[in-house]
Formats: sequence, structure tokens, C-alpha cells
Amino acid sequence: MRATWTAAISGLAIGLVSVSARASDLDPCTPVNAPIVTTYFVEGCTSLFGVCTEGEIPSGVLAGTTRFAVVSIEPGDSPELLLYTGELVITTSSGDVTIHDRGVLNGADGSFFEFDEIVDGTRAFTGVTGLLFAKGTSTVLVGENGVAVQTGFDGTISGQVCGSPPGPPVLD
Repeated sequence: MRATWTAAISGLAIGLVSVSARASDLDPCTPVNAPIVTTYFVEGCTSLFGVCTEGEIPSGVLAGTTRFAVVSIEPGDSPELLLYTGELVITTSSGDVTIHDRGVLNGADGSFFEFDEIVDGTRAFTGVTGLLFAKGTSTVLVGENGVAVQTGFDGTISGQVCGSPPGPPVLD
């Protein structure tokens, strides 16, 4: 019986050491918490719905330019809610990050919230994963005639980019 316990404890210890070693080999996650500001554009928009934005993330690991295209749109549970999916590409000096968005836009107050899953990356972002969240409000420009026109969005993107942490910019 003692031999059985010794063997079981030895096996458990070996298993814990190997799990511990694998866990320490995992790449760390880099936190993201930055502003994101976008405007609508038409020329070159790839969305079948004609809804695209481009903009900027001015700081953090994802600092760079953004380009978003709506992939699907459907009504929400109440008339003011619009559900959408889309693709966001963030171009940084270290490479590109491609994100699939799932979000909701409140047409009554202009607020939005979305889940953003990192699905691809280039150069320093090759193989990264992560889940981000974006929230904010529509930006509006009031013309001389007093008519308000939605011009884009102003918000925050936060979460984590996991995998090989981006180092200095990779130059081509």
C-alpha cells in the first residue's frame, strides 16, 4: 500500500512539474486600454452594407491606424438597438492585427459596445490572440443648417493581446 501511495505522489509531482513548466513557457498578455476615434468613409469601403470607418488608436501596444467594415447587420431586441459584426484591421509600426467584432449600437443615444476577438496578425503580431472590448459614443457634426450628422465614433478599446509580446517595430 505504501508503494502505491509513493508511486501516486511521485506521479502527481512529475505531472505538476511538467504542467508548471508548460505554464511558464506561455507568452504573457499585454494589457490594452486606449482611446479609439473613427470617422466614416465611402471610397474603398469593402462592406456590403456600405458602412466603414477609419481612424486611430493613439497609444499603447495597438497604437496605429484602424479600418473597419461591417459584415452583418440585424435588428436588436428593441427598435433602437442594432446588432452588427465586422472586421477591424489595426495597422501598427510592428504589424497588423485583424479583429472580428460583435457589437450593439443604440440608435437612440448613439452608444455602442462590442466584443473584439483577435483572429490574425502579421510580423510582430503573428500568432497573437486576445479578447478586447470597445465602447463609446457616436460623434456628431451639426451643420450650418442645424442638421446633426453622425460622423463616426469616439471610444475606448481595452482588454489583452496575448502571445509573443510585440517588441520594437519590425522594419520591412
